[in-house]
Amino acid sequence: MSERKRGRVVRTLLRRTIGVGCLLVLTCGMVIGNANAAAADPGACFIDRGVTDAIARCHEGYGSSVLQVECVGISAASSPDGPIFGHYSGTDSVPSAVGQPMRASCMTSSALGITTRAFVSDT
Repeated sequence: MSERKRGRVVRTLLRRTIGVGCLLVLTCGMVIGNANAAAADPGACFIDRGVTDAIARCHEGYGSSVLQVECVGISAASSPDGPIFGHYSGTDSVPSAVGQPMRASCMTSSALGITTRAFVSDT
């Protein structure tokens, strides 16, 4: 193969690799960016969604509330097939009274993932 042809092949391969990488980054950004950041049933709840967890505090309502998260990542299955990649429910916060902070996480002893949705529900 001539030096000129080899140079074109390398440039074409490099362009395709960069294009696929950019497409992957763009797709991941759209998935994370378009995920529902927060949806609260109780009134006046502030929810801050992080990468692997979420925190919340409600300023109105009665009784107690629970912060819940939905995640996408690797979850270790209880079957012999091993880990599974996909959606799963994260660890909910403990029930908290109005004004008390809540924290839910996508990291458990059997799972590791990214928070895709965080929401508060009444208990």
